[in-house]
Amino acid sequence: MKAQEWLDRGHATSDPIDAFSNYYKGLNNLFSSITSGSERDKIKKLIQDKIPEKNASQILEAHSKNVNFLLSTPVIDMRGNGKDTSEYIASYNSAKDDIEKLKNIFMVIYQIRCNLEHGQKSPSRERDISLCQNTLPLLDSVITSSLK
Repeated sequence: MKAQEWLDRGHATSDPIDAFSNYYKGLNNLFSSITSGSERDKIKKLIQDKIPEKNASQILEAHSKNVNFLLSTPVIDMRGNGKDTSEYIASYNSAKDDIEKLKNIFMVIYQIRCNLEHGQKSPSRERDISLCQNTLPLLDSVITSSLK
């Protein structure tokens, strides 16, 4: 399956930005078959449909340091519209179940992806590298769980 190929390609690189791009392409492959809604909606639906609550809990617990990093400072939407990921951080913190938490952390990851793909992240800026590094275990776990 293409998602697994992209995940394997991400595993093969030591560059966290390249790995992020490859992992995200694997995730994109998984949600591309969902026909309605925005990309954000498709990611949420993928998580809702493919990740059991127990798995979501395990993913969040196993990667709590990565989650904490991603929630520590909002990611700015680099298109200059004044938006950032504060609403998803707040929703994560108030979520009643781990599926909702996982959906919200993936909205932060989606913003990182948007900034990266539209050329607004720097391959030499420490924060951008750290953001990508901290997404990798989460992307890996969700892709792997979705393939089962």
